[in-house]
Amino acid sequence: MDVKQKLGAFAALVVIVGVAAFFMIGGPSNDSARGRNNGDARPVRVAVVEKEEFSDRLEAIGTVFAKESVNVTAKVQGIIRSVYFEDGETVQRGEEIAAIDAGEQTAQLNVELANLEQQRKELERVMGLAADSHVSQARVDEMVASVKKAEANVAAARVRAGDRLITAPFAGIVGTRRISVGALVSPGTVVTTLDDISKVNLDFAVPETFMASLKPGLDIEAEASAYAGEIFKGIVAAVDSRIDPTTRSVTVRAEIPNEDLRLRPGMLMVVDLIKDRRQSLMIPEAALLPEDDRQYVFVIGPGDVAQRKEVVIGRRRAGFVEVVSGLSEGDIIIREGQQDLQDGARVEILNGNEVGISPAPPAQAGDMAQALG
Repeated sequence: MDVKQKLGAFAALVVIVGVAAFFMIGGPSNDSARGRNNGDARPVRVAVVEKEEFSDRLEAIGTVFAKESVNVTAKVQGIIRSVYFEDGETVQRGEEIAAIDAGEQTAQLNVELANLEQQRKELERVMGLAADSHVSQARVDEMVASVKKAEANVAAARVRAGDRLITAPFAGIVGTRRISVGALVSPGTVVTTLDDISKVNLDFAVPETFMASLKPGLDIEAEASAYAGEIFKGIVAAVDSRIDPTTRSVTVRAEIPNEDLRLRPGMLMVVDLIKDRRQSLMIPEAALLPEDDRQYVFVIGPGDVAQRKEVVIGRRRAGFVEVVSGLSEGDIIIREGQQDLQDGARVEILNGNEVGISPAPPAQAGDMAQALG
């Protein structure tokens, strides 16, 4: 027999053996049977059902304002004698910022002080004479009135002299200087600005349709482009009493702590108004299998067997959905690979280490007779 004949005989033998084996094992079996008998499980990725904080969020655009803000101005006309601050400096309440020449007012104050001292001495002398009945009570009353008038004149002179001192009405940061020594100022002339930004106000508009849920005390989270990725937290301090008839929105004011003074008046911020904060069961949205108007998921049971369960879902957020009923905390659900999966099929978990679970032991294959049985 030559080589070609030997190869042909060998190929025929292989075909015969294959056909015999096919009929011995009873033909093809379905996928689930192969999975149970041969350990051919569907590879999937899973997630653990956990409770997370869930809330409704309303996004808006807001503007930062100082907690307190004022233009520091001169009260009287005069020449600037001294300037006591540097641009951007922090000052305390009552601290002197600048002074207007007060030579005439100081001199007038000294005159009134001298007059007050004289009137008091005269009152003492008259009171002594009144004790010996050498002067009438009318004279005593006249001197008492003179002393009170002199005291009022001193107080008025102090105010006029004090108006020449420009002081900070509250603690804060002064802006750039608007005047120089020797400048002539008038009432209302701006010397500088003063802002208290230890806390800042964030004003933003909310559509009137959300009025029912707006109230002081709600949490907000805000981001500024100057500090990308950083969240600034605050609370709603007030809701305006009027709705803008043009935009049909209401202005909401939130307060944000600003101890490091990084937020400045005029900044634009993106605001999330947080409502109805609660703990809810959350699952990846990709785990859902919609069917008509119902939603299903596959839960991993003992032996890594997938069980199909109906769930009722609530509100959604990016990539996740709230589960109202149908699951319990700690359940393991399939988030990838569940398409066309049969209820009761065995699965192989690919990301067990990520979610902290151990895979079920693989199916043990017996001998041919046991497998066929």
